Amino acid sequence: MRNIFIYVLLVFLMCSCSSSSESDVISEVTSVPAAPSNLSGKVNSSTQITLSWRDESTNESEFKIERKIGSGAFVIVGSTSKDVTNFIDINLVPNTVYIYRVFSKNANGNSNNHSNELNRSTPETAMTVVIGSQIWSKFNLDVTTYSDGTPIPQVSSPTEWSNLTTGAWCYYNNDPANGVVYGKLYNWYAVAGIHDNNPTTPNKTLAPSGWRIPSNNDWTELTDFLGAREVAGSNMKATGTSLWIAPNIATNESGFTGLPGGERGHEFEGIGRRTGWWSSNEISLDQARGRSILNYSPFSFIYNAYKNMGLSVRCVYGETLQ
Repeated sequence: MRNIFIYVLLVFLMCSCSSSSESDVISEVTSVPAAPSNLSGKVNSSTQITLSWRDESTNESEFKIERKIGSGAFVIVGSTSKDVTNFIDINLVPNTVYIYRVFSKNANGNSNNHSNELNRSTPETAMTVVIGSQIWSKFNLDVTTYSDGTPIPQVSSPTEWSNLTTGAWCYYNNDPANGVVYGKLYNWYAVAGIHDNNPTTPNKTLAPSGWRIPSNNDWTELTDFLGAREVAGSNMKATGTSLWIAPNIATNESGFTGLPGGERGHEFEGIGRRTGWWSSNEISLDQARGRSILNYSPFSFIYNAYKNMGLSVRCVYGETLQ
């Protein structure tokens, strides 16, 4: 009797497991797939954006990518096979905001929901240069407000400039004619968006919408792509001696077109011979990281500058990296 009981119990358990497994398979086969998640995107150029997302389903046959501009309707612009979670959207229009979303699909239909919506904007072609996987501005920053419209004060007095702990800008030698060629010089407090002396006030953003102040890692990525810091400077400099003072060791192979805008410390110095650009990285209470190039050297130098100095700013495209 005991053996019969055990045999019946085993048969029952086997049938139960088989039934449950078959039910799961049937459910998966007859259901629509789950929607993808975590849609993100990288702007590769003024005409190309790469999208990627997380696959939340095990039974999709493909993914469909939808796109719209402004208040227009979403239209399908492409698809990928199952398990392929990236898509390159090409032939885009420069200086345009695109909105994307993705859904999954199988023989039973579309996922009940879409992924999150993602906004990405393409930069203006005339204002940018693509170097490796980065998009850089062709010109030094030349704004008088933070991105939200808050004014950045222009400070001409050398004494006032030296004592600042909030953002400010100036022209080299306080001469607007230099701004036409070289853009403005900013202290690092402007780079950091520090616009008042109240530590509880949120900082502003200096870079225009869609752009960011390059980090030290951004600068390193640039110089590594150009063959290392020992030669990157020459690849980043405008050629000739119309602005740079001879000898100007430069090829400008990158198209970065660095100009010798000089800098502001206790006084203005270096125009024609050197330029420095800020990074977003603070290194101490009174210093921050920058990069510089000189007329007589092929190097791109790592520059530890005092925060109250005035340096140029060159932006890189894309939101601030986390």
